[in-house]
Amino acid sequence: MTATIWLLSAVSFVVVAIMTVSVPLLPVLAAEFQTSIGYAGIIVTAFALPYGAVQILLGPVGDKFGKLRVIAGSLALSTIFVLGSGTADSIEYLATMRFFSGLSMAGTIPLAMAYIADEVPYETRQLVIGRYINGVVLGHIAGGVLGGFAAEYLDWRHIFFLFAGLCLLFSFFLFNKSSVEEIQPGRISIRSTMSLYRSVLLIKKSRQVIITGTLEGVFIFGIFAYFGAYLRDSYDLGYGTVGLILGAYGLGGLFYAMVVPYLVRSLGELKMIGLGSFFLGMSFFSFGFIERWEFIVPLFFFAGFSFYVFHNTMQTHATEIAPDARGAGVSFWAFMLFFGQGFGVTIFGIFINNFGYKVTFSLAGCGIALLGWWFRSQLADR
Repeated sequence: MTATIWLLSAVSFVVVAIMTVSVPLLPVLAAEFQTSIGYAGIIVTAFALPYGAVQILLGPVGDKFGKLRVIAGSLALSTIFVLGSGTADSIEYLATMRFFSGLSMAGTIPLAMAYIADEVPYETRQLVIGRYINGVVLGHIAGGVLGGFAAEYLDWRHIFFLFAGLCLLFSFFLFNKSSVEEIQPGRISIRSTMSLYRSVLLIKKSRQVIITGTLEGVFIFGIFAYFGAYLRDSYDLGYGTVGLILGAYGLGGLFYAMVVPYLVRSLGELKMIGLGSFFLGMSFFSFGFIERWEFIVPLFFFAGFSFYVFHNTMQTHATEIAPDARGAGVSFWAFMLFFGQGFGVTIFGIFINNFGYKVTFSLAGCGIALLGWWFRSQLADR
């Protein structure tokens, strides 16, 4: 990988850590602000919905003005709101800061993926993306572990101050890299942008990838928001322990990044999608039935590994949604994924409050397995 792609991986680390840090914090936030876990979950939705919604605007902006330049600007702006999250004195104020954090950070990971797709041919792209996602995976680990330890041993607000500093630092480095990008001729209009997205939806294989991304947001990202609360409520664990267990999910992703060349050669895309989604779904299904928390740790590791086997293969296909306008294509896919996440967090929060964790996790697990089976069958028919 080039130095620029490594830097983009570091940016992804910060963005994902900020995105996921709320998971281990939900129980302590619910207690501090005297509300339910389901209601506290609005801080997850508050980030996910604007993060996804603005993708459809920032994708074309990145194609025109330069993907690195837009990513750097997004990070610089987000510094203000991440810092503001650490000053929250109510769940509503925190949700507002999370909303603007998600809004300003929207032009980061999807444009990074589009940049890689522009620079790396499809034949080797999944291997490069597999290494790039080390930053994403470490962000998952950091969000869980640092959030858990901040809740247990520090004031949870301190973690947002740390992340704000990293946003500012990486934006400076990226601005220096972006000077080589040329501004493309032409104007950006809502009509031309909507016409592009409409043409994407008319292509069957692109439509399949977008549908899969949307449902992945519902069944995987939507339910994941409640794992920290589940561990706390079901096993009465400390916040630091919860954070470490959540970190096992990310360790599974790091293991995937180590073995991805072997997986691509030995299994191929169809088997990776089918097996990854099946084992991830069965892992989620099993969570509600485990009586000892020690058995959760290896299951989280296996779930994290299975997730990236499925997700990384699927998002490689997302880079081909619109080859002539990759920023717009990948951003449209990300828009639908995070729309699905916001919907999933809301629906699963209602299910947890009314039916409990076991029923909710079982439903999500079955949905994941069926989603992978459907997407694999669509690819096999091409």
